[in-house]
Amino acid sequence: MRTVPFSPDYRWLLTVFYSLHLIWTGLQRCIEERAYKPNALWFCLVTGLIVMAGAFLLRCGKLSAARAMAGPVVALVFGFYLYCFVKVPAEDATMRVGLIILTSIAQFVVLFLPAAPARD
Repeated sequence: MRTVPFSPDYRWLLTVFYSLHLIWTGLQRCIEERAYKPNALWFCLVTGLIVMAGAFLLRCGKLSAARAMAGPVVALVFGFYLYCFVKVPAEDATMRVGLIILTSIAQFVVLFLPAAPARD
């Protein structure tokens, strides 16, 4: 009797971490400014929750639905923060913005590269 070794797909967990990092980015903006910044907070909260829903779809094995839900949101976050980084570098060239740009690139890799096939 031949068994296939267990090959778990941990992309959902990495997507959860990205979602939490995105939500933290909005909170961190409020902490840095010591004031309530509703645009940063709500943008990051809503996009983070949508990506969290994509992580749930990944966990359920619905890869194409997760890509359709989380992919455009990750592209929106990447594009927005890259635009802010380039357009107003005096204000937005911070570690917070640089990290969310890098993690967005990593999330694209997590979402759109194919999973490794199960080995015998």
